[in-house]
Amino acid sequence: MPGTESTAATSAGLPNSGLLRTCREAALKTREELDQLLSKKIPGYTSEDTSLVVFGSLARGEWTSGSDLDWTYLIDGGANSDHLLIAQRIQRLLEENKAKFRPPSPTGTFGNMAFSHDIIHQIGGQNDTNKNTTQRVLLLLESRAIGKRTDAHERVIRGVINRYVDEDNHLLTSDSKRYRVPRFLLNDIVRFWRTMAVDFASKQRDRAGKGWGLRNAKLRMSRKLIFASGLLVCFGANLDPELQTKISTDGKDGIKLTLVQHIRDYVQLTPLEILAKSMDRYGVSQSIAKNLFDAYTEFLKLLSDEKSRKALENLKSVDSRTDPTFRQIREISTVFEGALDHIFFKNKLIEPLTRKYGVF
Repeated sequence: MPGTESTAATSAGLPNSGLLRTCREAALKTREELDQLLSKKIPGYTSEDTSLVVFGSLARGEWTSGSDLDWTYLIDGGANSDHLLIAQRIQRLLEENKAKFRPPSPTGTFGNMAFSHDIIHQIGGQNDTNKNTTQRVLLLLESRAIGKRTDAHERVIRGVINRYVDEDNHLLTSDSKRYRVPRFLLNDIVRFWRTMAVDFASKQRDRAGKGWGLRNAKLRMSRKLIFASGLLVCFGANLDPELQTKISTDGKDGIKLTLVQHIRDYVQLTPLEILAKSMDRYGVSQSIAKNLFDAYTEFLKLLSDEKSRKALENLKSVDSRTDPTFRQIREISTVFEGALDHIFFKNKLIEPLTRKYGVF
C-alpha cells in the first residue's frame, strides 16, 4: 500500500520532496550526461534537420536505476542518406555505454529513425502502423529533445497538433463561448491506450511470457498515467477558464492558433504535472491527490529496487496471484486507479466529459 510520506500535490504543481523529486533530478542529470556523451563523439549530432528525442521514464522525469533509454532520431527534412549513418553511430555509442543507458525493448519502436511525414500525415488508415501511432502520441505526451538542436522536435509536435485540430470541423461550441473537446486528438489517444492493452497480450505470446510482470505493472501505472494525462489535455480545451477568455474574434485561423498553443503548452508538462495541474484547477480534493501521488511514488520505489524489479521481470502470469512483489503492485495500482476513478467519474467538471467523450 502507499506509504505515509505526504506527497499530495499543491497549487505549485508536483510534490517537491521525496522519491518523485529524486527521480526528476536523476532524469535531468541523465539527459545532460547523454548530451555530453553524444556531443563528444558526434558534435551537434551532425544534421540540422533532426532532433534526438527521448521517451519513457527519462522524458517523464521518472528515471530510476533500472530504466531503459527509449530514443528516436527524429527527421524533419529532405531525404539524406547520412541520416541512417548518424542513427547507427548513436546506436553504437549507446551500446558501448549500455551499463549507463540500457537499450530499449526489442520491439523496433525506439532506437532508430522516425520521419515527420509519416508521423504527421499518416493518422489513421492502413498506413498508420502501431509503431507510427505510438511514436506520434508519445511525442506529444512524454517526449524531450536532447541537446541544442530542438527545432525539428518542436516543428513536428506543432505539426501533429495542427493536423489534429484541422480535422475538427467546429472548434467552438454552438454559442461560441467555449472550445469543444478536440475529438480527433481524443480518439487517437483512446486508440493508443487500447492498442497498448491489446499489444500487451500479443507481446506475452511472442515472448513466451518473458517480462510479463514488469509489463503488467507498467500497464497498470505508467501507461495508464499517460492515457489519463492525454484525456485531461483534451478535456482542458473545454474546461480551462483561461483558454475561454482567449477566444479570438479574428475568425477560424485565430481560434485555431489559440487552441494549438493551448495544447502545446499543456504537453510541455510531464504526465504527472498535467495530473497535478488539472487536480488543482478542477477542485479535486487533497486526499485524492495524495492517494494518487503516494501510489505512484510507491510504484517508482519498487522499480528503483533492483531485487523487486528483477522479480517483476522474471515473473510469469501463472505465478502472479501468489507472488509477494506483484501483490504489492496490485495494491498500489488499486489505490492509483481509485484516485483516477474519482477524478474522471466523480468530479463535477470532468465526469460529464468522461461520460460524453470517453465511452461513446
